[in-house]
Amino acid sequence: MQMVKIQIPDKKESAKALVQMSGRGRVICFADDVYIVPAPALDLLATLSITYQELGRGGLDYAEKALRDA
Repeated sequence: MQMVKIQIPDKKESAKALVQMSGRGRVICFADDVYIVPAPALDLLATLSITYQELGRGGLDYAEKALRDA
């Protein structure tokens, strides 16, 4: 599964996105409204018209390394 690291700069949109994404799959949360989510979550964000900045991509090992390094 492709995982994507994103940042949602708007606090209100970030909160809305977190609720919606967590109901549909694994979401890893970091400081400053940064998340690692499965790639299909990006389609959900587009549907909700939530803007985000993509910070990186990788597999599950990418997500696990990000957790270890946090």
